Amino acid sequence: MASPQLPLALKLDTEATFDNFYTPERHRLLLNQLKQQASGSGEKLIYLCGSGGRSHLLQACCHLAEAAGRYARYIPLAELIDFDPEALLEGAEYLDLLCFDDFQLIAGRGNWERAIFNCYNKMLATDACLLVSSSVAHSQLALELPDLQSRLQSLSSYRLSELDESERMAALQFKAKMRGILVSDAVAEFIYTRCQRDAKSLFDLLNVLDHLSLIEQRKLTIPFIKEAMDW
Repeated sequence: MASPQLPLALKLDTEATFDNFYTPERHRLLLNQLKQQASGSGEKLIYLCGSGGRSHLLQACCHLAEAAGRYARYIPLAELIDFDPEALLEGAEYLDLLCFDDFQLIAGRGNWERAIFNCYNKMLATDACLLVSSSVAHSQLALELPDLQSRLQSLSSYRLSELDESERMAALQFKAKMRGILVSDAVAEFIYTRCQRDAKSLFDLLNVLDHLSLIEQRKLTIPFIKEAMDW
């Protein structure tokens, strides 16, 4: 069966920037490494594994690279895995930065494994930087191509770990502040104890509350949230 037609453009999320990313102290080194790579002054080959926030960071790297006048390409494999990898990667070795998101999805897909292996080898002869994001460490990828597995071991590996409870509440307040909304400690704790506690659910709820508060022209207080969410 033929591959679907390639999308005309892969647009980055305008909100996915480093300034808009909550960073606990233990992730400061990781972000510094990513910023340096994006600007062209850091490591050429980076493998980022772990949990929430990977997609945001890869797109932030592309934004930063482009702001510095560099050419970057973001490939979200969750959306593009059914497309022809050869077409998607054409000329990728001449980019300044190539980013693969959800890299674990290529495991067992021979066309993708071969295309990325060939692309990687071409990139070694240029100044292109490679940033790979995966939900698992490279040692846990069930790749069919041993040569690609060995190539991945040469990438500098970093792990993005889940935020703990206090960090998730701080992240909620950080995201609110970026929107110009004041969320007190009491309000953050009230929200946190009454919804799903993963970061994405908290941020999605913040979007809803922000929209409702604008409509009602009211601040995010506990009484307002109780009324708006019927809690």
